[in-house]
Amino acid sequence: MQSAGSPMALAVLLTLLSAAMDVKASGEYCHGWRDPQGAWRDGFQCPERYDAAEAIICCGKCELRYCCSSTEARLDQGTCDNDKKSREESGAGHDEGKNSGAEDTLNHQHE
Repeated sequence: MQSAGSPMALAVLLTLLSAAMDVKASGEYCHGWRDPQGAWRDGFQCPERYDAAEAIICCGKCELRYCCSSTEARLDQGTCDNDKKSREESGAGHDEGKNSGAEDTLNHQHE
């Protein structure tokens, strides 16, 4: 004999399973930086759309950042000094102040 609650439980279970499949793992955030030619490069969340799903670590050098899966290649972004926009580029400091708190939080989480 089947209880009246079974179809409802099955519907809830299917809803939870489909929601879980839509959730993607989030990797590190590679901060924006100034490249050797002086151009500002926007930051990005790993993995980027063309990266493998396991490329969740910000890697490379301060001058060229990319997503990878190797912990040995992880970039310690706290040692980089080329990741601050000038006040003129960031809209007289409005964006700079907004982003610095989030970056500080991320930096402290990884320390």
